Amino acid sequence: MDRSISVEPFLPGEYIKEEMESREWTQDDLASVLGVTRQTVNRLLSGKSGVTPEMAHLLGAAFGTSANMWMNLQTSYELSKSEHDTKEIERRSAIFDQFPISALVKRKWIAKTKSCDELEKSLSSFLERDCLDSPSRFRVAARKSTGGKDGPQLAWFARVRKLSVVAPASKYKDGIDDCLSDLSHLLHDPKDVAVVPKVLSDHGIRLVVVKHLPKTKIDGVATWVKGEPVVGLSLRYGRIDNFWFTLLHELTHIKYRDEAPVDTEEMFKTDEESNIEIRANDEAASFLVPREKLDSFILRAGPLYYQRRVIQFANANGIHPGIVVGQLQRRGELDYSQLRKLLAPIRDRVIGKAITDGWGNNIQL
Repeated sequence: MDRSISVEPFLPGEYIKEEMESREWTQDDLASVLGVTRQTVNRLLSGKSGVTPEMAHLLGAAFGTSANMWMNLQTSYELSKSEHDTKEIERRSAIFDQFPISALVKRKWIAKTKSCDELEKSLSSFLERDCLDSPSRFRVAARKSTGGKDGPQLAWFARVRKLSVVAPASKYKDGIDDCLSDLSHLLHDPKDVAVVPKVLSDHGIRLVVVKHLPKTKIDGVATWVKGEPVVGLSLRYGRIDNFWFTLLHELTHIKYRDEAPVDTEEMFKTDEESNIEIRANDEAASFLVPREKLDSFILRAGPLYYQRRVIQFANANGIHPGIVVGQLQRRGELDYSQLRKLLAPIRDRVIGKAITDGWGNNIQL
């Protein structure tokens, strides 16, 4: 008998029968050789009983084989009985590896399902794709410089787009100069950030606030939905400096109709920024604190930036001191641990004034 294990698994009893037939043994004969009852042999041959380690040793001794061979036959057979279609598991694993499915379900962005086909269908619809393998229809793509996966950023971006359709806004007139002029009067008092969504709306720009997904560093995005401009913010830090810098950064993308990426923390510090990111950073910074004024202050006050002097400079320029601190940090003049008392929290002032997803807010579309 060829004692190699077949690729197609059979009952170990089939192999036992072959050994018995080659020896012209009956079930009673094998029972006598093994020292067990005929009923035990019958159950073994029919598969009602499996090969135990003890039985494997008995069979090995009876037929001149190894006990391992009989245990392998039993294991192979049991695995074949419990075998599932691994293709669906592989597909599901690939989807979960690319997208934070549990987070998307928890936030009710997609429906919970056990079917891989339904999961792909639901996720494709959410991302506005024909299927998951098809390319995005939108020219906004996640930045590669963060070292993270694109999936979470694309999902966050998709949620911004979906919510933008319910965000109120006037008809957009090409250009943002008038909008920037109105915003310039809101830079001093943290309470005034609550007015920002209305100002943007009056100028035809939809503001959507979507809390970032776990393990992402998303700050904002600028995009166009049905020909109308949309700014998405995550308010990840919830500080006045980050709020204004990110907002102005995204508005610069709107101004130039940039093919802009989802902006992340790296937009503040990467050495490999694209030209459009450099321009957006520079124009945002200059709007908040004109470069020549900040340069002059750095020469006069640095490297010891006392809180009193920062406040005086901010008041003289009609902006909140936290904005000055943020720009000094961005320029490398201040450590991120310094003057943090001046970084006023603003998240609660924005939530509820703009279309918001997160922090207990969920809009069903």
